This record gives sequence, structure tokens and C-alpha cells, in this order.
Amino acid sequence: MVEEAYYKLLNDVLRGYNRSTPTRITRLRPNQIFVFGTDTNGTQKYGAAGIAAKNFGAKPGVVDGQTGMCYALPTMGFSEEDLSHAVIRFEQFVRSNMQYTYLVTPVGCGHAGFDVVKVAGMFKSLLGLTNVMLPEAFLKVYRTECYNYFSSRQKPVEPSTTEESDSLDDILLYYDEKVHDIVRYLYEKNIPFNHDGGFSLSDENGSVIAEAELGIEDEKIVFLPFNSESELAFKNNGYTICDPADYVNSKSE
Repeated sequence: MVEEAYYKLLNDVLRGYNRSTPTRITRLRPNQIFVFGTDTNGTQKYGAAGIAAKNFGAKPGVVDGQTGMCYALPTMGFSEEDLSHAVIRFEQFVRSNMQYTYLVTPVGCGHAGFDVVKVAGMFKSLLGLTNVMLPEAFLKVYRTECYNYFSSRQKPVEPSTTEESDSLDDILLYYDEKVHDIVRYLYEKNIPFNHDGGFSLSDENGSVIAEAELGIEDEKIVFLPFNSESELAFKNNGYTICDPADYVNSKSE
């Protein structure tokens, strides 16, 4: 039966899907593209659009297409049909530019007020592309769809959960090789750290004031601050800037 074969395939893809978009993105790796939704003016001031403009080079006025290290999609003030057509163009862009990895945010599902089920459906054809990372909100929709299908036929397939541990190999992809030994140590000792890469410090208003390659909050230690301003901000807030090799040596003694 074609329908059953479709859901079996979809379920298999979801079970092996291990590249969902990080919930908090403060920087991009080389050849990564940040995919966000914007308004009719391409204001690029709020939410993901604000992050795109502030951190990743998105230009005001762009409402559909590549800008900086980003890709804009029309959401706020546009119709679902507008977004649907734009997603088709986005997929064509992705397939023509496979050298990039695309980090898709839950476009249209915030201030724009679009139905997450409908928006997730627009992106479903991108599930099989290994250079596209889709948000957990969309993956949850697909898992629920599979679960409901099989449950209705007394063949329940438990939906995957986000509680599963990330593999060490996946985590290392987000970190510079200089801190890989530290990441391995933290992972093996079950010491909390950001599995999505990077470490940031925010002020009382929630604005990021310092960023580093890796941080251990429990020890108030950071490794490889991104710039001198970040290094100073960390020090002023009680953090120690540690050399990766020195830290590894201290733990092996």
C-alpha cells in the first residue's frame, strides 16, 4: 500500500534524524546558512531576523532570498501561500548550493502566527537532505503524524523524543578541534556543557556580552574567547580564561 510505505519511510527517516536546528544560535560555522522569517519591509530587527542582521550579515529590505550568511523567507504580513511558494524557491536554492549547511528556524510560527503544522508541511521535502537542519517544532509535527497513522492501524510506533543523548561525534562537529579533548572529557564525566557549540554570557537584559568556543559554568572557566571584548567581559564577571592544553593536563595528573 502506497500510503503505508510512505509512512514507514517517513518514520525511518525521523528515527535516524540527528541534526535538528539548535534552539540557540549565536554564531555560524563556515559554510552554514541561517534561515529566518522576516516581515514585509525586511526590517530585520526582532526575533530570528534581529539575530540574522546583528550576527550574520542579513541586510534590511531583503524579504526573500540569500542575504549575508542567511536566507530570508517572507512571513510576518505575508500569506501562508506566499511562504509556501518561497519555501519551494528555497528548496531549489538548497539543491543548487549543496556546499552549504542550512539551519532552518521555526519560520512564521512566532509573531507571524502561522500554524506550525502547515508550515512544517511546507518543509517536509527537505527532511531527506543531509545539509538541512530542521527545527524540533517541525520534527515533532512529523513524528506525531507518523504516530497517529500507525496508532490508527493498531501498529503504534512510538514517536522519537528529544531526550535522547546527542552522540559525541555529533557534538564535536560544533566545536573547534583545539577543545575536542575537553569536550570528550566533559561528555565522559557527564559534566554539563552546551552540546550545540559555543558559550555565551548575557547581561541582565538578556543581551549577549561575551562569547567563547567552550565554557564550563560549574567551574567558571571559558576557553578561546571570540575577541578581546569577550575576554574582558568574562574576566569582569568572575570567569577564568583557560588554555585548552593546560586544562587537559590538569585533569590527567
